[in-house]
Amino acid sequence: MNKRPPAKKPQAKTQTVKKQIPVKKIAPDRIEELVKKHIGNIGVAENAFKSASALLEKHKTKYPELEQYIEHVSASDRSIQILEDIKDPRRAHYIFKILLTGVEPAYQVAHPGEKDHTNVDRSAWISTFEEALAKAIVQIVLSRQAEQASQGVGSPKE
Repeated sequence: MNKRPPAKKPQAKTQTVKKQIPVKKIAPDRIEELVKKHIGNIGVAENAFKSASALLEKHKTKYPELEQYIEHVSASDRSIQILEDIKDPRRAHYIFKILLTGVEPAYQVAHPGEKDHTNVDRSAWISTFEEALAKAIVQIVLSRQAEQASQGVGSPKE
């Protein structure tokens, strides 16, 4: 009795199937988002300064006397100084500055008579700048009116 060993069944070729891990949508890179945000904020600050400078130039064409009120404009350090009143011997002035501290813009305003700047948001910086510019223009208009009135009163009438 010869026992034969049981015949081996031919093995089917087994394929190793790698289990697929579901691919999740890759979230945008948080760092890249922050970089874009900071660069955007710097661009907004640069544009705010350019707009303020352009506003000055626009009104200097209509009111050349405005040049007397502008103490200093510097694009490199993003600052503008406007005299409160050219007749004031104290020469008190507004200082508008946009600092880049690292990558964060800081909008700063110093009111006449103040030594320290106050940090404000962009809209407050713009509105305070517009208000200071308007006050200077009002003084110019009043000065023009006074000059015209004095010329009219002193002229002989025929």
